[in-house]
Formats: sequence, structure tokens, C-alpha cells
Amino acid sequence: MVEFPHCSHAGYFLAMHYLVLRLHPQLEFPYNQVMKQRFYKPWIRLLSCTLLLLLCFALLAGCSDAPVESNEEVLTDQGTAVSPAMTASTETIPPDRVSDIEAKSIDTLLSGQAFAILFVNVGKADAAILRFGETTVLIDTGSAESAPQLLAGLNTLGVTKIDAVFITHSHSDHLGGLTALSANYDIPMVYSPFYSEADKNGVGKIVKRLEKLHLPHKELQAGDVVPVTGDVSFTVLGPLSLNEADDNDNSLVLRFSCSGKTFLFTGDMQFAEEQAIIDSDATLKSDVLKVGNHGNPDATGDDFGTLVAPDFAVISTDTTVDTDSANPRVYAALPNATIKVTQDFSIGVLLTLDESDAILLQNPANESVASALVVQALDVPSQTITLTNSGIAPADLSGMILFSVQSDATLRFPEGTQLGAGESLVIGASEDFSFKGEDKPLNKKKTNTVLLFDRFGTLVSQLEQ
Repeated sequence: MVEFPHCSHAGYFLAMHYLVLRLHPQLEFPYNQVMKQRFYKPWIRLLSCTLLLLLCFALLAGCSDAPVESNEEVLTDQGTAVSPAMTASTETIPPDRVSDIEAKSIDTLLSGQAFAILFVNVGKADAAILRFGETTVLIDTGSAESAPQLLAGLNTLGVTKIDAVFITHSHSDHLGGLTALSANYDIPMVYSPFYSEADKNGVGKIVKRLEKLHLPHKELQAGDVVPVTGDVSFTVLGPLSLNEADDNDNSLVLRFSCSGKTFLFTGDMQFAEEQAIIDSDATLKSDVLKVGNHGNPDATGDDFGTLVAPDFAVISTDTTVDTDSANPRVYAALPNATIKVTQDFSIGVLLTLDESDAILLQNPANESVASALVVQALDVPSQTITLTNSGIAPADLSGMILFSVQSDATLRFPEGTQLGAGESLVIGASEDFSFKGEDKPLNKKKTNTVLLFDRFGTLVSQLEQ
């Protein structure tokens, strides 16, 4: 018998009707001969054509959307074989795993806190600021365009100096903010993975950027231990080898303990590197997980999630840009974790410990106030930008951030910077304030947009010309 798998009942009925007419055993001649003899009758011809058209439409409607079950491997559009369990889920995130946290003053949240981690809201990028008393380190720096938010995060934590920066891999949404960071803070050391993507000349892309910025640098391999404070050291779990296909799987993976709690940072690690680390028998169990690759479905495999088994997890992303991130499959792989996504927090997800060293996830309030400061003028020939205080009282520029969109030039005004009522301030290479490392913040051929943010990353003024 001829089969029509996965068709609807209507499509199957009409298909079988066609077969009965064509193959009925009591007919003395084939169906096509009968129709040939009878087609001289116009109404029969019309009826036959109508039935055939209905048959075609029914078959199309009945079969086009039918699910296909298969145990075969599924190929992604890059041609990489993955198991069906690793493909993106069509499920939604259960409502009971999504909850808001009331925003509170940062002074209240940090009162008496020596240890804090701020997973900064840098859009679809990735950056975390870790404060251990007087010691501050960063794991990734976001993108170039998210630099104002990164600097606002440092302002929020009251950071005045940086002790080290760890770059997990070469992609711009992790490395891109380093230029703005180094223009506004001294960075005594940058750590990055030994195994990393290189340019066509064989020079590591991270190394090339660090040499351009004249930053001290050390490459790390699995098994290395980096002292951060007298009590805290970062242990390097990966990468264990070079993945030439995808630098995500060359991500620096770091694990450390603080006050009896363990933390695992995974960069953009995907399935391949996860499996390599699992095979190395490294200890993965951690209380807090910075979820790999922005919570996309090609990372945080079920086995990895089971071994880490975190109580808390943070995903850094903007799902309006990276629509597959913060994916339901990843939530399912971390069934017992409280998961927070940076896009849901104005400044970022703040992690602290209470008096009993229990983990707290907090929402620092954006405490921006109205400002009379405006970006008054852009002068391309002189490469200067003019700010004006249009108010009737002096304006405090402490920690405010000036950003040129075309060049990504970023300036954080030092603490104590004031501008009198009605006064103007010119920023440029020969002025009191300038963009370090960028003598051409304005583009000579394209439209320029300059943004002024307050110390918490709220846009105060912008000028496009």
C-alpha cells in the first residue's frame, strides 16, 4: 500500500480516494483509460480537474507543517554536527524563573562590603568588575561602544584604581572596551589565554592590541594559578588546546573561591571546550556561574550544567540584539539555579555576601540627577568638543563620561571637575582635557555624534553634526 506519512486526515482521505479510483480491482481497465473515454463530457472533465486540484491543495496543506522525527545528527548552517539535544529549544522560560529585584541605593548595598562583583549591563557584550577590598580586577571589558556603561560600572563601585584585567578571548564584545579603559585608568597587568586566535601573520589578536596600547601582558594556560589577593587566587581551567575553528572555544576559564563560595567564569566557552575541560577531570562544582557565550544554545551543555550545578548564574546579553541568547535550553541545563540577565538591570547585576556569607543578588539603583550640561559644539578642523553649563549653579563633572561615536574616543572626567554657571569647557589635544591616545576624536568625512553621560551611565546630552 502507498503511504503518505505525516499528512493530515483530510489530505490522507483525498489521497486514498484518488488511489481507489485508480486501482479499484473491480474496474476492467486502468483509470487513465476510463478518463480518456469520458473526457468528451465537459462536466465530467470539469469535475475531474476540480478533484485533482483539491487533492494537490490537501496534500500540501496536510504535509507541509508536519513534524519530522529523526535520531540523526543535525547540521548547523556552518556544517558542524551537533546532537538534537544541543539544538535551540522552542520552549519558553518558565515564569517562576523570572523575577525582578527592587533597585536600591548603591551606598546601602555596599555598606560594610569588602567583596562585590558587578556584572555590568554592557548590552550584548560581556564585562564583570570584581572588587576584593582595595583590589579590583576585571574579567572582560565589553565592546568599544559600551565603554560608557563599563566606566559607569566602575563609578558605581567607587573604583579608583584597577589592579588587573583578564581578557577571555579576542572577540570585540569582550576585548573592545579595553582601549577606553586604558585611556582612563592605569592597568598594571593584562592576562589572556595562551591559545588564542591570530591574524594572518600569526600574531595573536589580543597580543597585537595590547602592544598597541603599551600594556603589560601575560598569557595563561590551564593549570596556572594567579594570585589576586592574599586570600584569593584564580585557577585557570582552560583552554587546554587551540581551537582554530572558533575563538569562543579558546576562552579563558577561571575558577576561584572567596569566603567559602566558589565562582566560575567561562567567557564564551561552547560545547567543544566544555567537553575538553570535563575530560580533564577539573573540579567544576561552583556556587556562581557566569554563563558562557551569553546564554546561547551552543553553550552550557547538560553534562556541564550538571557538573557545575550552580545556585546562582548570570547571563550577560541584550536579547533584542542577540535574539537566541538567554535561551530556554540553557535555563533547562541549570534547573536549580537562580538566573539573572544583565539587560534587566539598569547598571548591572550586583553580587555581594551577607553577614553569614550567603550570596545576595542585588539591583543597584541608577541615582542620576538632572544636569544643565550640554554638548554645545563640535569643531572638526581643531578636533575639539565644547561643553557648556546652561544652568545657574556650578555643575559637577566628576565621573561624567564623554563619548565620540565615530571614533569610540572616551573621556571620564576626574573627581572634583567643576564647571561654573554659564561657563564652557573645551576638550581637545591642546586643552586641559583630552582623549588619551586619540588625537582625532571627530571624523572629517562623516557625521559626528558626541554623547555626554552622567557618572551612572545616563545620557545627559548629545550633539550630531
